[in-house]
Amino acid sequence: MDKNQEKEFDLFLNNFKKQSSKVGLKNTIQKDYILKTLFLSKKHLTAEDILEEIKKNYNINIGIVTIYNTIKFFHQLNLVNLLDIGDGTFRYEFNHKTHHDHLVCTNCNLIKEFTDDFIEEQQQEVAKKHKFILSNHIMIIYGICEECQNSDSNS
Repeated sequence: MDKNQEKEFDLFLNNFKKQSSKVGLKNTIQKDYILKTLFLSKKHLTAEDILEEIKKNYNINIGIVTIYNTIKFFHQLNLVNLLDIGDGTFRYEFNHKTHHDHLVCTNCNLIKEFTDDFIEEQQQEVAKKHKFILSNHIMIIYGICEECQNSDSNS
């Protein structure tokens, strides 16, 4: 685990706890570990993935219902992004406030993040053309990843 990321999370958590206390929200160790798992992850995690990571890395008991309820709460606070890739299972990622879009492999469910200035500009142009003020968007491009392409051609 990256020490800088760990420090960054500790600062974030400290601030989050202070803000939460000011508005009367209860802080729990379970919330802390769910947030930490999402904050430090480089992947898009399912609730089950979060459960496994917490049990493996922090050795605490936590229920899946607690994870779902906490994720819903964090999503309402705009701390967590939900990603629906169309397979019936939501994936979650910490909202680090850096916009990105997603490529999803329909064969293995690999998710790759990308940013593209041209696409972002085009979306602004489309919104302007239709007299929309763009406030947010989610882009998911579906296809077959390189590894699946190579394994399919080797079959």
